[in-house]
Formats: sequence, C-alpha cells, structure tokens
Amino acid sequence: MKGIGQVHVNPKIGLTFASGLRSILRQDPDVIMVGEIRDRETAEIAIQASLTGHLVLSTLHTNDTSSAVTRLVDMGIEPFLAASSISGILAQRLVRVLCPSCRKGYAPSDSETRLFRTPPKLLYAAGGCEKCFQTGYYGRSGIFEFLVPGPDLRPLILRNQDADTIRRHALSKGLKTMMEDGLEKAALGVTSLEEVLRVTRDDGN
Repeated sequence: MKGIGQVHVNPKIGLTFASGLRSILRQDPDVIMVGEIRDRETAEIAIQASLTGHLVLSTLHTNDTSSAVTRLVDMGIEPFLAASSISGILAQRLVRVLCPSCRKGYAPSDSETRLFRTPPKLLYAAGGCEKCFQTGYYGRSGIFEFLVPGPDLRPLILRNQDADTIRRHALSKGLKTMMEDGLEKAALGVTSLEEVLRVTRDDGN
C-alpha cells in the first residue's frame, strides 16, 4: 500500500521490535503500529515516540483496560510518562455469533435477568442446522471496553495506583465494561448469554 512501510521482526539477525522501531522512527512517520509491546525497551521507545507527536498504536496482553496502565508501569515505564502518553485503551474479546437460521428464543430466568440493568423479555440460545454445521453459531463478533484517561484519571496514574483503583474510578465515571457490552449484544440476539459469560467470567466484570 502506498505510503505504508512494514517490517517483520527476526530476532535471529537482531531485528527485534525495539531495533525495528528505532529504524522506523528515523523515517519520521505520522503513525506507527507496533504489533505488541512485550518488553521495557520497546515500551520506552513507543512512549517516547508518542510524546514527540507520533500516533502509536500497539497491543498489550491484559485482562481489561485499567490493567494496561499498570502493565506498562510494571515493565518499567515511569507513571508520569504513562499518564502523559496514553490517549485511549481498547480491550476486546471475541464471542461467537448465533446462527440466524436456527437460534432459539426463550424467556430468561430470574438469575439471568438480574445480570441486566434493563432485563430483556427474550434471550436467544444456540440451536443447530446445516448452515452452522450443527454448532448453533456462525461467525464471530467483538465485545469491547474503551477507556480514555481524562484529567481526573491521570492523577491516579501519576500516583501509581493499582489497576483495581483505576478501574473503580473509571466505572464511577461511566465506563462500559466488556461484560456490559456483551450483555447488550445478548439482549439484541447477536450472541448468547452463555457465550458472553464464557469470555468475561474471569475478568471481574
């Protein structure tokens, strides 16, 4: 694609994420995409690049949005640098989409309705047909959680607060969790409640 340069890492010849990122920065790009921040050196270069006017996109392996902040600090990034450079954090999980040809509607139980802020009158479960190879699902969709560190959240990062404290504050400001996004999709019949709970039950949502 015109205007886009891509580099594959190859640790055997010394071409790591960090060394590749240094080389890319010498070309002064507008946007930099790093496949994954997995060590302190890569994190430091990515942070410095963002502080000098580049838009840096990357991934981290964490359970939710608030954990991404503490993950960077655990890697050795100073809290004030993390607070200054992070523009937004998106957490996502994939859920299977119910097959529209064979999904089955049912009235949710009391325990199921308690999970929803506005309990739906109807939920859907997987069926099974030739189109979905008897699995009840056809395709995948994402459920998301998006955190934008605002002026009230950055002081918590500066004080090196733990992920739970950051998360509680974000929730008090209206953060929609992945589970809540998943419940909305379950209420719309996009996926099943069982599938939403399967991918979010270990996140403390």
